Amino acid sequence: MRSKHARSNRRGLTAVAVLVCLVVVTLVSGVLLKVGLAHRDQVRSQEQRLQAEWLAQSGLDRALVRLAADRGYSGETWRLTHQDLGLAGNPGGEQGPAAVVTVKVERAGSPGASEQKLIKVQADYPPDLPRRSRHSTQIQVELNSLKTGASR
Repeated sequence: MRSKHARSNRRGLTAVAVLVCLVVVTLVSGVLLKVGLAHRDQVRSQEQRLQAEWLAQSGLDRALVRLAADRGYSGETWRLTHQDLGLAGNPGGEQGPAAVVTVKVERAGSPGASEQKLIKVQADYPPDLPRRSRHSTQIQVELNSLKTGASR
């Protein structure tokens, strides 16, 4: 009689041990999944900040070229599509631009110093608010130093 009772106790303990192990494995898996998702979100955020920084630099370059060609250039809002950025498609079927770059050109310095301009650029990638990364930059240029690219 005693051996049957001892065996059933062992079976019960084994079942409890297996359940505890399963709970521990499930908890560890959940923590690893949460860490992996947080890392993915961090990498995505870094990617978006870097893209916004590159877009702001491109906006500055674009403004310098336009200002060299036309001294009256005052800025623009540049909307880029997913194809413009070389992205595979429109994730989630979202409508609208993939990025927005706003360029403003203002007179810099004193009122008599009309040969200097201040170029301000703000890049939003992607432009929708919950995920948006924004980078702003500005540069002051001397109009006489800009080259038009035309040979003389």
